[in-house]
Amino acid sequence: MSGALLEAKGLCKRYGALVANDNISLTVAPGELHAIIGPNGAGKTTLIGQLTGQIRPDEGRILFRSEDITDRGMPARVQFGLSRSFQISSIFPSFNAECNVALPIQAKAGHSFRFWTPAVVIESLRGPARELLGRVGLGERGATRASVMAHGERRQLEVAMALASQPSLLLLDEPMAGLGAGESARMVAFLKSLKGRFGILLVEHDMNAVFALADRISVLASGRVIVSGTPEEIRSSREVREVYLGEEFDA
Repeated sequence: MSGALLEAKGLCKRYGALVANDNISLTVAPGELHAIIGPNGAGKTTLIGQLTGQIRPDEGRILFRSEDITDRGMPARVQFGLSRSFQISSIFPSFNAECNVALPIQAKAGHSFRFWTPAVVIESLRGPARELLGRVGLGERGATRASVMAHGERRQLEVAMALASQPSLLLLDEPMAGLGAGESARMVAFLKSLKGRFGILLVEHDMNAVFALADRISVLASGRVIVSGTPEEIRSSREVREVYLGEEFDA
C-alpha cells in the first residue's frame, strides 16, 4: 500500500517445529483502524510482538513511515511513534493514575527517570498527564492509586499511558479483555473518538467491538492471514465463519 504508516512484509517466526507466523503481510494506513482477529493460537500475540520489537522475526521486514525498523528495539520504536497497550495490564499499581501517565511522558521527553521518586513531582509533567486522563474519562481519578481502581479504569489508564508517548500508531492488545458490558461500551466510544487521529492496530476477541470500530479486518488462522477486507467482506466470508466467527455472524 502506497503511503502506508506501517507495513509488514512476509513476517515469519518459528519456535522449533512450530510455525507461529507464516509469511504475514499487512498494512495500516494513516488514521485507519485495522483489526486483527482469529482463534486462540492463531499467532496474534507473536505478530504484535514482532511489530513492537519484542520479538525478532526469522524472516521478513517491518516498515514504519517507509523506514525499515526491523532491527530497531522497543524503545526506538516508541520514539518513532509506535506505542502499545498490553493484553495484561502493565500499570504501576503502587503509583496513582497521574504518576502512571507522567512516567511515559517523562520517557518520551528524554528526562532521567529519577528512580524511586514519583515522576509526578516534576511540575512540567502534571498538566499533560491530567489532560490525558481527562481524554480517557479519568479526569477525576488522577490522585487514585492504580491498585484500587476498577478493572475498566485500569484499562483506560493503560490507553492513556500509551497515548502519553505521542504515537502516530497505537497497537492495542485486547483492550476490552475482562470488561463488563457497560465498560466495553465506554471503551468502544473512546476508541471511536481516536479514529482518524492515529493509525490503530487492534487485536480483539470482542467481535461486536471489532465490527463497530474497524475500517479493515485481517483474520489469522494457523499463523497465516487467511483473508483481509472490510467488515462487510469479513462478515460475509464463508471461510471466516467456518474458522472463527460461527453462525452468529452469518450474513
